[in-house]
Amino acid sequence: MNKLFPDTYLITKHELLLRIRNPLWIFFGLFQPIVYLVLFAPFLKSIASVPGFPADSAIQFFAPGLLIMNALFNAGFAGFGLIDKLRSGFIERLRVTPVSRLALVLGFVLANSIVLLIQSIILLLAALFFGLKINILGLLLLIILLLLIGLTMASISYTIALMVKDEGVLAAITNFFTLPLMLLSGIMLPLSFAPQILQNIALADPFSYAVTASRSLMNGSLTDPSIPIAFTIFEVLTILALSWFISAMREAVA
Repeated sequence: MNKLFPDTYLITKHELLLRIRNPLWIFFGLFQPIVYLVLFAPFLKSIASVPGFPADSAIQFFAPGLLIMNALFNAGFAGFGLIDKLRSGFIERLRVTPVSRLALVLGFVLANSIVLLIQSIILLLAALFFGLKINILGLLLLIILLLLIGLTMASISYTIALMVKDEGVLAAITNFFTLPLMLLSGIMLPLSFAPQILQNIALADPFSYAVTASRSLMNGSLTDPSIPIAFTIFEVLTILALSWFISAMREAVA
């Protein structure tokens, strides 16, 4: 336990330095959400006045969901870096070192969380130019929710990477799950506009609750019941995903 914190710090620092040496990660990581913000959000303006639209403006509807989408995809593809480490022998060399296995897990997911936080701030700043209004307390709670989502998705992605050890397989698995999760979450269009059968299926999508909660938090509706539901769901998922990753990492460097 005495080695946990210094080892976690070293692993986190190492992962962040790798990203700093290649600053293009900021551009490529934010490319998709920025494109959606610039090219898709204007399409929503024409339907923002339709009865039943769940926001005062298109940007208040779309930007909070875009933050969730950024966490879903960028953390969901975190495992690609770990596959490179497996191929280069980095993980294999760790077997003969005294580094804490738990510190490895925490270092990887903490570095990914810091990256996600930086990306979210940049995305928020961009959305301000489109007229986004922010509730400060709601935003702080939203950041915590984003970090929980990032921890969940990154842990799952890292674990799958340890299992498949192939970028093509990881990409196929990740896209197979993340695309339906995104489309059924209500990020792009209100779920209330969807057929009833899709609304029913969306009830099983944890990200639909996160998207609803993110909009409530951004607008300052802090008593909305979707908020505790979303936090509860992703607290449980974070614990399960981290436990799975810890088990897989201990096996990989046993």
